[in-house]
Amino acid sequence: MPQFAAQKRSIFSNFPIPFEHPYTVPVLIAALSTSSLVYYYLSASHNTEIRNAQRKKDLQKRKALKRPEDRYASMKHNGHFVNPFEEWKDVTLCETLVHWLARCKGNGIPYDQKKLEESLPVKTPDLKLIASAKNKKQDGQLTESWVQVEGSETTSRSNTTITWFGQSTCIATLDGLTILTDPVFSARSVNDYIGPKRLRTVPGSIHDYKGIIDIVLVSHDHFDHLDEKVVRELNNTVTWYIPLGLRDWFVRRGVVNVIELDWWQEIHHKERPDVVIASVPAMHWSGSRTLFDKNSSLWSSFVVKTPNGSFFFCGDTGYNQELFQTIGKLYAPFSIAAFPIGSYEPRRLMKHVHMGPDEAVRAHNDLRRPTLSIGIHWGTFMMSDEHYLDPPKKLKEAWQQSEAEQQQGDADRKSEFRTTAFGETVVVEQTI
Repeated sequence: MPQFAAQKRSIFSNFPIPFEHPYTVPVLIAALSTSSLVYYYLSASHNTEIRNAQRKKDLQKRKALKRPEDRYASMKHNGHFVNPFEEWKDVTLCETLVHWLARCKGNGIPYDQKKLEESLPVKTPDLKLIASAKNKKQDGQLTESWVQVEGSETTSRSNTTITWFGQSTCIATLDGLTILTDPVFSARSVNDYIGPKRLRTVPGSIHDYKGIIDIVLVSHDHFDHLDEKVVRELNNTVTWYIPLGLRDWFVRRGVVNVIELDWWQEIHHKERPDVVIASVPAMHWSGSRTLFDKNSSLWSSFVVKTPNGSFFFCGDTGYNQELFQTIGKLYAPFSIAAFPIGSYEPRRLMKHVHMGPDEAVRAHNDLRRPTLSIGIHWGTFMMSDEHYLDPPKKLKEAWQQSEAEQQQGDADRKSEFRTTAFGETVVVEQTI
């Protein structure tokens, strides 16, 4: 053994930095890590170029297809999903790093906590109303939950609601069904300790709604749309509707009550056969939970259709007029809809992945004007460059302009597009 130790010292004594030096191991680890990242980046860039070339060929072939549902079917190359949209643009890792390193503007967020609280109010969700709406299925007959309003129209006031909790997390009740979307209840965008911090504390806890929620819609696997803590909390007590390629992630965490859907695929909810859940296309991307999972799963918007109303959940997407018009043609009318209106600056990087408020209004109109649309995905985690209050301000301006431009025939349908406070439970009055 002493002979071996002496031999070891004699071998490493020839190196410029002795093996016994305290900084040798950290330097070696850093060098190997950097080399791995560089290799991964170069390899990923090369593979992206190959996929983009193949994508362009496929897009040329798809132009001959008449149905938008065929042109905008999901597309996969070499195990990775790609966007079948002409508008799509891949953002390089270098562009992403430059964006994050340059983010020092502060988004206009006040240092005074009181001013922040006044500008971004948090309300207590109406848990009683949400719970009472569960299993209160419309049957065409008046009950104590129905009221007569001015005029001859009859409306339901209690079983269609929507509550926004921040980012893309909503709880919607529709025709006796309680729907949770893109659940994130952590203090930061990744978990309680990592990532941009919430501007305001999330109203309530997911534990408060356990036993009330029937289904969960997950648009994609980004941390600010899929909270592992919520997945473990709800587990198999709900049915999870997710995009293709994401099921294994859930199964590894013991969650098997999961249904993967491809774009344009429809399925009846097993406990409510009169309810249809459909996955529809979105222009976005997936991955970022690890270095090696980019676009290994799909990303989606969702439609939930019941006998007495429908809900459109947009998730994250860039704007494509034909796509939204097609969804509207197939599934309208909608009782409620949730559209993202934030994280849209700078446009050169964000236009193809996130709509701005004006585009969200156009999407609302393309969907044939849902009774109520609310703006989500703003004011929660600041990960883009716009002023933190610009999304609701610009949405109001775009909506007012849109209403002024509406032709009389379209304006006859009652429709509203607004924002809400965090935790505010909004009742949607549906005309029957």
